[in-house]
Amino acid sequence: MNEYPLTSIVTLALIRLGWVLGSRVSLARAAYANKQQNPEMFHSLFFSPKMYSDADFMIAFRNHQNLLEQLVVMLPTLWICALGVSDLVASILGSFYFVGRVWYARNYPRNFSHRLGFLLSLFSFSALFLVAVGGVIYALVRQF
Repeated sequence: MNEYPLTSIVTLALIRLGWVLGSRVSLARAAYANKQQNPEMFHSLFFSPKMYSDADFMIAFRNHQNLLEQLVVMLPTLWICALGVSDLVASILGSFYFVGRVWYARNYPRNFSHRLGFLLSLFSFSALFLVAVGGVIYALVRQF
């Protein structure tokens, strides 16, 4: 039986977002790369693939990479908070993070409107981190 259903839902939502953004990268490569005009964007024996050859492809790629770079620290922090403090608190802060990342992904890089999504995810991650650290410190103090 899952003792942390709310945190599990947030985790699955973040994984799904990563999958969606990864699919966008594949679609962008197919849409913006012409194999005859840009053979360097494809793997071949003669050309190494260039990642920086098309601006629209780079938008999709960087959007996906930004999420993956942050998930490396976000997911452990989310689960430390859920295990040490509360499933509800972790899921609420994780949900705000998810909303911020979706906002960021939808507006990146249009006229800097993605900054609010970044700030929402940054503040929710910061709060999640502080709550997780507080939970760990509280558990250590209670042991001694």
